[in-house]
Amino acid sequence: MKKAMIILAAVVVFIAAAAGIATILYANSDDYRSDSLPDGMTINGVDCSGLTYKEAETVLTEKQNSGHIQVVGKLGETLDDYTDFGCTYDIRDQLKSVKKDHLLEAALGHYFHLPLSARISMNIDECSDDFAKRVKDSEFLHREGVTETQDAYVDMDDPTFPIIPEVYGNKSDEDAYLQDILRAVSLGETRFDYDENAYITVPEVRSDDPELLKYQSYCQKYLNQKISYELGDESFTLTSKEIDNLLKDDLSGEADPAKVAEFAKAMKAEYDIVGGDRQFTSFTGKTFQVNGGTYGWIVDEEGEAKQLEEDLNSHKDVSREPVFSQKGKGKYSRTLEVGDTYIDVDLAEQHVVYFEKGQKKFECDCVSGCVAAGHSTPTGVYSINNKARNIKLVGGGPKKSKTHYESFVSYWMCFLGHGYGLHDASWRSNFGGDIYKYSGSHGCVNLPTNKAPELYNLISVGTVVIIHN
Repeated sequence: MKKAMIILAAVVVFIAAAAGIATILYANSDDYRSDSLPDGMTINGVDCSGLTYKEAETVLTEKQNSGHIQVVGKLGETLDDYTDFGCTYDIRDQLKSVKKDHLLEAALGHYFHLPLSARISMNIDECSDDFAKRVKDSEFLHREGVTETQDAYVDMDDPTFPIIPEVYGNKSDEDAYLQDILRAVSLGETRFDYDENAYITVPEVRSDDPELLKYQSYCQKYLNQKISYELGDESFTLTSKEIDNLLKDDLSGEADPAKVAEFAKAMKAEYDIVGGDRQFTSFTGKTFQVNGGTYGWIVDEEGEAKQLEEDLNSHKDVSREPVFSQKGKGKYSRTLEVGDTYIDVDLAEQHVVYFEKGQKKFECDCVSGCVAAGHSTPTGVYSINNKARNIKLVGGGPKKSKTHYESFVSYWMCFLGHGYGLHDASWRSNFGGDIYKYSGSHGCVNLPTNKAPELYNLISVGTVVIIHN
């Protein structure tokens, strides 16, 4: 007996030693370091022998998605049947760890051609939109007469801000149900027992909730304020919800500077109207398309934010225009109405006309920017931003370059930046015609010396200038 025990112990030691040696050799083999699974490997009952990790991922995914789940009700009735799950699974790292996690079995399989079996978790990475829709659209989830559970809330559309009571519904939570079905898919289950009571939610907020009552009191105290913006046909009044969104979240009723700043930024983006495309018919009788320019309406973002913050903190009703840094004529309009007083510069005709209250008060020929030199006068709708007497116009390049120019003018009427304007041109004896095509200005509108003072005295800063072909 003692001899048999010695022999058995020796055999066990031999086997253990052999297994240890095999494991060490395998751990340093090319097979172990490769991106392929061992020969004879099955994972979750699927033959993955010699497959790369990517190939095994594909095979296991297809196998899992071809499964079948029967949904069974309380009375054992079949409610629905799902297959073709179309999910993706987070299993790549598990596949890469199979040889490490089953090192001894893999070594024995490699050297003694023994089969190797492993299981991994089919954790769902992403559910296909089609499968999610099929699950959520299951007919038994949408039977007639169901109502949705609703929390109690303050009715912001009623000036008295009443509390609308909670509703205890009997509609199943589709999202929760989908998550349980996906859990069953991940586990490879073929039957799912549906209990509708497990998916019926109860209101989280009831009408006697102290926080809700506190919020109602806040609404009644601060959200009845009327802040109206006068914008012509686009005038509007902020709703209670909009005012609420501009106040701090602490129910203090104070304006939140960051939220107000965002609102002012959005106002500017929505209501800045400058230099758009439009068709225009001048009092000259000519109809033309004009684009560009600097004339129009520009919201002063910083000024608007400051004013709105003051309005909100006053808790008084307010009706006003947005704070504009630049305004067009008359009431705000996206059509860029210019009124009945403006300077009409017709580049095609090389002619300038000034209308005041619809009546022609001035006209003369002109010379605009030289086309051949690439100095064409910019078209668009502008306004006079500066008037000056007896100044020197300097530009074109470095002082000693061929393009440099210095021109003394007696009457300067600027309409764009600091370098484009209407002015007298004492160096010219002729105006109109085709002069501008080959011998025009650097972009300004040149006027005869005997006509420039007349226009200068008729117009003012802010007078609209329409330049077109």
